[in-house]
Amino acid sequence: MKENKSILIIMATAVLLFILSGSVLAEEKHYKTGVGYQGMISAEFLNGISARTWIDDNFGLEGNFFCGSVDVDAPGLSFDADLFALEAKAMYAPIVRQNSKFYFGVNLGWEYIDLDENEDIWTMGIFLGSEWNFQGIPELGFNFDIGYRYATYDDDYFEVDLDGIAATFGIHYYF
Repeated sequence: MKENKSILIIMATAVLLFILSGSVLAEEKHYKTGVGYQGMISAEFLNGISARTWIDDNFGLEGNFFCGSVDVDAPGLSFDADLFALEAKAMYAPIVRQNSKFYFGVNLGWEYIDLDENEDIWTMGIFLGSEWNFQGIPELGFNFDIGYRYATYDDDYFEVDLDGIAATFGIHYYF
């Protein structure tokens, strides 16, 4: 259990550093940087915190830390396990309007499932999505993404299958 707490502290520290560096860059380079909530619906529902930066109108980066519970199937046994995930996204918006963007991109991630055997799960995927804000409140950005994620873990005893269509939605407050 002590090892699990160390991993969580490292992940939370990495997300915090990303958020802080993004806000510093936003002040110095006039990037559009925000922090907020991001939820993911994959095989299960995961909640997360998120930092998103638009380097210019067309190119963006996002970092997420998700946590939740997943179903684990083993021979003659089925139970829930805790899941923690870090994800990085690169986005390109070919269509940019005054209050909205349509974008597509790729994501890479690392997941940790709290099982007896501690294994890393690497994920990757492609997605498309949109972000919009209300004319009167441009600092709030609402987003929705849908895409394909590939993430599977299989050993002699446990099988966790999280690949397939995934949808994320969120809200970010931009500095």
